[in-house]
Amino acid sequence: MLPGTYPLSVTRGIAFPGVVFRCADDSVSVTGTLSPNVVGTFVLTGQFGGYDLFVLSGTPSTFLYYNAAAASYVIARTLTTAALTDYWSPSSPITEPTGTYAPHGANTGTATATDHPLDLTGYTVQGQVRRTSEAAVTLDLNPSITNASIGEFTIPAISSDDTRDFDFVGAFNWDTVFVNGAGERVDIPIKGPFTVSDNITQPIPT
Repeated sequence: MLPGTYPLSVTRGIAFPGVVFRCADDSVSVTGTLSPNVVGTFVLTGQFGGYDLFVLSGTPSTFLYYNAAAASYVIARTLTTAALTDYWSPSSPITEPTGTYAPHGANTGTATATDHPLDLTGYTVQGQVRRTSEAAVTLDLNPSITNASIGEFTIPAISSDDTRDFDFVGAFNWDTVFVNGAGERVDIPIKGPFTVSDNITQPIPT
């Protein structure tokens, strides 16, 4: 996921599953001596199969996407969930596009792809929920850096027992603050609305 605005919500009495974020570009650069030549910038163009889809324009177009049969990101000129013949794939399956891809079928050359992740090594991250910046902290999201080299941080899950104990409902806001090794705040804008609500449907008394 890219820096931006992301709405989060919690229903009291229901577990919050947690969220994983990655700080990276919204495009992927592919390099190498490749046949067919698919070197260039692949642009984020929505999703396919629940994963980000990147497309290199041209005739024909080339796709960098998660292929269900390979259980991994691949580079191919066919967009499908089925098995491929002519394509590139990493030696071990990956679920994000950065990596080294080996050729299969008629394709040749080793492809290197990167979405230029922000290296968060040495950083810490904080995240809070408040009604406004001047209001008291409603909830500490307790985020942590979970894979610094690929720019990944995680807001952990909250159990149903803990959300049931929330003594607040309504519309709030959340964001994150990153601090480098020198103690300086770094502007990586990841924020959004945070809604806490109750189920409309309640158990029927017996």
